Amino acid sequence: MAARKTVCLRRLGGDRAGELRAGRFFASAKVTTAKIIAGWSRQTGAACAGRHVLAIDDTCEVTFPTTAQRRRELGPVKKGKAYGLLVHSMIAVDAASGACLGLVGGRIWTREGVNPIPHSKRPRGERESMRWLDAAAQAKRVLQPAAMVTVVDDRESDIYAKWASVPAAGFHMLTRVMNDRRLASGGLLSATADGFPVAGRRSIELRPHEPGQAKRTATVALRYGEVEICRPENEDRSLPASVRCGWSRCVRSIRRRVSSRCIGGC
Repeated sequence: MAARKTVCLRRLGGDRAGELRAGRFFASAKVTTAKIIAGWSRQTGAACAGRHVLAIDDTCEVTFPTTAQRRRELGPVKKGKAYGLLVHSMIAVDAASGACLGLVGGRIWTREGVNPIPHSKRPRGERESMRWLDAAAQAKRVLQPAAMVTVVDDRESDIYAKWASVPAAGFHMLTRVMNDRRLASGGLLSATADGFPVAGRRSIELRPHEPGQAKRTATVALRYGEVEICRPENEDRSLPASVRCGWSRCVRSIRRRVSSRCIGGC
């Protein structure tokens, strides 16, 4: 599929005989989604041996044009306005060179419909957000030969259970923060991070989003420090009451506009 850039059986096979072979392969009861995903990381662990590896993961929605009569077991995506499937995948990247070392793991699933139970009121094991913890667990298993691993993900993975269970010796997290968390010392994360001393500034050139837009230069100021975040009130009580982490705040100014984002790391 990667070589031919298609999922069409006729094009994959190249000829009629090849098309039949591909059809028999995918129709086999021994070929399952779980086994295909397990094969993603077959050579990744060896490629990561002795390196500092960035394990980067995210979720994408794959939509298909379809009708109510031909949904083909596809589930709602895009807030229920389209149909398709969801793919959560993690790749391993060499922290020093930026070279892609291979796939680590992931998950592919479809939704049966819109769940009427609010996300916060579901058991942790029934939440879609478990994909972030599952991917980190896969990374711990697959990337054991690495000298150090840093899981890098976006604000959707700012989950207390992940802060409490994933970090370990030689295994770290770097995540953009979504929640302004309560601290054990009192106050909130954002206000505390604003009080960290400026560690450095750097000017970076931003590429235009659309053709014809002029390039812009942004000045980024970085602050960092250590905090202890509290367990949310609606969180699993078996998790520790607080977790100690390092946090940084990036403040970006472009002309007269200023934006900031808080990044956590354990």
